[in-house]
Amino acid sequence: MFKGLCLCYAVVVTTFFSVATAGYWAFGNAAQGLLLNNFMVDGKPVIPVWLLLMAELFTLVQLSATATVYLQPTNEVLEGLLSDPKAGQYAARNVVPRLVSRTLAVAFGTTIAAMIPFFGDMNALIGAFGFMPLDFAVPALFYNLTFKPSKKGFVFWLNTAIAVVFSAVAVVASVAAVRQIVLDAGTYKLF
Repeated sequence: MFKGLCLCYAVVVTTFFSVATAGYWAFGNAAQGLLLNNFMVDGKPVIPVWLLLMAELFTLVQLSATATVYLQPTNEVLEGLLSDPKAGQYAARNVVPRLVSRTLAVAFGTTIAAMIPFFGDMNALIGAFGFMPLDFAVPALFYNLTFKPSKKGFVFWLNTAIAVVFSAVAVVASVAAVRQIVLDAGTYKLF
């Protein structure tokens, strides 16, 4: 498990920081909130169309996987309210409400996303406030609480440092995201 965790952190740090560094190097402060918008100038792509389409396809695949994971609690609640536990899992009585409720939940979320022109800023706030602590700080704290490494050992202090640093980054990123939402809200117009 520990080797897997180390590999996970290595992949995340390598991929995210390399993209962030390259993006800042290429676009500086003029970078748009949505990465793919940086490759469009006056509505025309500045990269090959096939590359832009592949990037959009991979973005769609990533969002589908993310939605599957993070919508699961909502799906559980809706299925608990709408399904019949006595009927089979794949019975029409349970499949139809499952399909309808999941479709409506995604449609509702998509409508809200389309109504908010600064949706990237909202994602930044959710990521900073929710996902960053869940992905970095909490696992390190849980490791210390579960396995109780020696407080004189390297692992304890490394995990503590990871939790403190990423908690601080989460606070700073949350403040920055709220600031950006306030700035963008001044130009808000529905659709």
